[in-house]
Amino acid sequence: MQTEEKIKSLSELSERIGQIESLSGNIRCQLVSTKESTTRNGSFFLDIEIADHSGNKKIKIWQESKAYASFLTLPKNAFVEFSATFRNSSYGLQAIVHTLRVLSQEEIQELLEQNQNAEIQADWELLQKKIDSIADPRLCRLCSQFLIDYGERLKRAAAAREYHHNFRGGLLRHVCQMIQAAEGLMAAYPGYNWDLIKAGILFHDCGKLWENDFQEQGFVMKRSKTAELIGHIPIGVEIVNSLWRSLQHREEFHRALIPPSDLVRVHLLHLIVAHHGLREYGSPVTPRTPEAWILHILDNLDAKLEMFRCAYEEGKEVVPGIFERRPPLEGYPIAPLGKYTPNPMPLEQTEETSPENLID
Repeated sequence: MQTEEKIKSLSELSERIGQIESLSGNIRCQLVSTKESTTRNGSFFLDIEIADHSGNKKIKIWQESKAYASFLTLPKNAFVEFSATFRNSSYGLQAIVHTLRVLSQEEIQELLEQNQNAEIQADWELLQKKIDSIADPRLCRLCSQFLIDYGERLKRAAAAREYHHNFRGGLLRHVCQMIQAAEGLMAAYPGYNWDLIKAGILFHDCGKLWENDFQEQGFVMKRSKTAELIGHIPIGVEIVNSLWRSLQHREEFHRALIPPSDLVRVHLLHLIVAHHGLREYGSPVTPRTPEAWILHILDNLDAKLEMFRCAYEEGKEVVPGIFERRPPLEGYPIAPLGKYTPNPMPLEQTEETSPENLID
């Protein structure tokens, strides 16, 4: 019998269960959904989705669990603690749940204030610093006003519902990483408008503040009629146009600057509408400027690298160095090549590295 222990987060659960056959422990989280189903032989099980500051997790709860019936009586979006024995299978994560209880108000507040808040604050301070570095006074003011008006939404929104940065504060993290990557490219390509690119990074997914918005006090991602009917790209265009109009009385927006203000606005809007890259991926137009291509590539790069990070952290190794498939990545994710070290260890010869299997 394994010793039961506290599991600090769903990301920790994913990482540890990918390394061992089973894990017994207790975890605190919010219940997102519960659905009762039956197997082919008529046995009952629950498909539940739970969430915390690190993301969401879907789990199958079997009927032999002592707490099975208790899940069916929980209020919507309840905050709970349960102890269970977790196992990975070809059908996903499964659990035999031993105990289940609803958290007190004090425990809920403690869960909401876990270390993700410190990470969000660090990202927020970094973003403010990067926005302040924008030299174009119009773009700097526009971005600063956006943070004033919509900063609290940005701190809790996700960048996606499933595939990447799908946690509270995920969109903020995505934006910060893209801006840092952009700054890494500036030395190699100094001739482009990096002020415009930074502003485009901030605004490219700003419609997701409605599309992927979390509860103010919780981990459930809400649905918005506005987002469902319009989509995040048109919402982003409306946000930029509305903010721009509200700031036009300021001197930097109506005095003669180079490039002209209205041309700056149109180029920024182009970055928003073209950031998906291809029409079949949802872009109304394809990128027509170098800045639009840079933004699209940075967006795609950061999303893909986050998918790989999750595949390595949460996925199970099919064989050493090869991880289970994780859509939309193609094929099986392969562990990256380690960095060079000047003090090499003796090479352990494997079937793949034996001389007869190497190509000349």
